[in-house]
Amino acid sequence: MYTINSDGNIVVNNEVDFSDPKLVLARIGVRMFLNKDLNQFDYLGRGPMENYADRKSGFDVGHFRSRVVDQMTGYEKPMEQGNHEDVRWANITSADGLGLNVKQLDAVMQVAALPYSDEEMEPVEYKIDLPKSKGTVLCISHKTLGVGSNGCGPRPLEPYKVYANTTSFSYQLKLSE
Repeated sequence: MYTINSDGNIVVNNEVDFSDPKLVLARIGVRMFLNKDLNQFDYLGRGPMENYADRKSGFDVGHFRSRVVDQMTGYEKPMEQGNHEDVRWANITSADGLGLNVKQLDAVMQVAALPYSDEEMEPVEYKIDLPKSKGTVLCISHKTLGVGSNGCGPRPLEPYKVYANTTSFSYQLKLSE
């Protein structure tokens, strides 16, 4: 549900239901496909490097800024990346300062801003083969799956799995000028 207030704030209340509560998900949240001119990212949360539920204790909460393209971690094989945990607010702006502000309402959130969607990265074998970015992809998440070490070891531990359970989360959007 979206509530648009007279001051221009949009309060978003998400109620999410699933049919299979045993299903493990990569994330519960929303994605926004934004204009590529919105290429500046700053936030108050854990950083400056990407971090996930099971890989966040080594990252301090602070105010971090970068270009969206610099949120790419640099994995040779492009994949989901760039998540930041315990985010209180985030801004996605253009060089002249116009953009979007996201603010947590009921709990801290996870945020990622990248120049590619997961679907654009998945079929690409090497980062050098990524096409020119068509936009900015903003992910606002309630929960994100932990990393574990599945590449060469176990999957995420039980506390860091995201199950398809009925959930709700809220945040506020505001255009910045």
